[in-house]
Amino acid sequence: MNREIPGFYYDPEKKKYFKIQANHKSAPGAQYSSDAVKRKRADQEKRQRKARLVQRAEKEQIKRAACLRHPLFQVQREIGVISTPRSVEHERRGLGYASQFRRDQLHQFEPWPDQYTIKHIVRNPRSGILIASGHRGGESSVSVCFPDCDQEKWAYNRTMERLLFKEQYRLSSLSLSHTGYLLATMDSGPNGDSFLAPRMLPDPDEGGDYRWPPFFSHPIRIHTTSSLWCSSPSPTGDMPRFAVGTSDGLYTLEGFGSYWALSKKPFPNDKTTGNPKQRPTDSSHALISAVEWLSPDLIAAGLKDSTIFLHDTRSGGSAARLQHPHAVTKLRKLDPYRIVVAGINSLQMYDIRYPPNGLQRNPNPNNKHHTSTKPYLSFSDHSPGIIPDFDISPELGLLASASDDRTIQLFSLRNGEHVVSPLTRYQYRDPITSVCFESGGQSSHGPQTPSLLVCSEATVDEWIW
Repeated sequence: MNREIPGFYYDPEKKKYFKIQANHKSAPGAQYSSDAVKRKRADQEKRQRKARLVQRAEKEQIKRAACLRHPLFQVQREIGVISTPRSVEHERRGLGYASQFRRDQLHQFEPWPDQYTIKHIVRNPRSGILIASGHRGGESSVSVCFPDCDQEKWAYNRTMERLLFKEQYRLSSLSLSHTGYLLATMDSGPNGDSFLAPRMLPDPDEGGDYRWPPFFSHPIRIHTTSSLWCSSPSPTGDMPRFAVGTSDGLYTLEGFGSYWALSKKPFPNDKTTGNPKQRPTDSSHALISAVEWLSPDLIAAGLKDSTIFLHDTRSGGSAARLQHPHAVTKLRKLDPYRIVVAGINSLQMYDIRYPPNGLQRNPNPNNKHHTSTKPYLSFSDHSPGIIPDFDISPELGLLASASDDRTIQLFSLRNGEHVVSPLTRYQYRDPITSVCFESGGQSSHGPQTPSLLVCSEATVDEWIW
C-alpha cells in the first residue's frame, strides 16, 4: 500500500504521485486540482465501502452444499432447487377458487308436469344455448333456452324456451359436440325400439338471432336393434363424432347434416377364449354403461360387469385394462392417462400406464369373490345420491359430486381429500340431478372464469367466483 505524502495524490491507475494544484491556479478541467482530488478520494472510499459490504455478505451467507444437488439424494424439492409440481399449483388455485364460490340462479325452466324432472343439463360454450332433458316414466323431452345476446352477459328467460322434441322413449344420454351437434339417444320405445337423434344447434348471426339450419325441418332418426345407454363426443375434429355405448357393444357415430354412419367396434380379445360370436347379446359382458374419449383416437368404455376396456380407432383394436369394484356408471378423463370412474357406491381414479391387475375372465360385481384393479386414488368420503352424478375440472384440480343429502361434495384431484366451500355448505330442497363444470373465457358473453352448473328439479344454478 502506498503511503500518503502531504500535497501529493497517488493515482492507482497510473501508479504515480501527482502534485495537488490550488483551485485558483489550475486550468479548467484539471485532473489534480484540489476539488478534483477530493472527488476522486470520495469515489475511491465509496468503492472500497461497497467492496467490504459484498465481502461481508458472502462471508456471512449460508450456502447449500453442492452435494445436495446430486440426484441420488432426492432432496431437490426440499431445498427449493426444482419448482412446485403442476398438480400442487392446480390444487392451490382450486382451493382458493372454491373458497370464493357464489351461487347465481341461471334459469328456471317452465314448470314441468308432476314427477317430470330434468335429467341432463349442458350449455353450448359458443352460442350459450342451454339444453335440458326431462323424463317421466316412459316419456322424455328435450328443451332449449336461447340467451339474450344484447346483454353484456348471457341472460335467460322463459320467453326464449323452445321444446326440441318429446317422445315416448327413455332418453338415456345427451351429448354436445364442439362442432355444435347435439346427440340424444332414445331407448325403450313403445315397441321396445331405440334410435339416435343427431341435430345441429344454431349459432347467433350478426344480429344476434338464432336461425335453425335448413335440414333441421327433417330430424334424423337412426334406428338400432340394441338398447342405447350412453354417449360421448370426440374432443377434436372438423366433423362431429360420437362414441355410443349399447347393450351389445361399442359403436361410433360420425357424419353431418343428413349423412351419418354408425359402425360397431370389437370387444377386447383377452375377454374371451373363443369366437366373439359366442358372446350372448343380452349378457352384462356386452352392456356398455359409460364411455369417454381419452384422446381423439382412444375411447374408454365401462361395462355393467365392472370392466373398463380401451379401443383405438386407428388400429381398430380393443383391450381390457381395468376392473372397477362395481358396475361402471360414469367415466371422466383427467388427462390422456388418468380417468375417474364412478360406480353405485364407489368413486376412484385409475392410471392406465400401470400394468393391469385384478382382472377376471368373467367378472361379477355382485359376487363376493369379485376383484378389482388397485386404484391410483380413492375418494373414500364419497356419498353419492340415488342417481350418482359427478364432473371434474382439470384446470381447478377439483371433482364435484352430487351427494345423498342434496349437497355438492368437492374433492381434490391430487389427494382425494374433501374440500370445504360455500358450495358444499349449501343444501338444495330437492335431489341434485346434474352437475357440470364449464371452462371460462370461451365466449365474450359467457363466464370468464370456470363455473359449475348444478340442476335440482327445474332450476339451473351457476356457481362461479
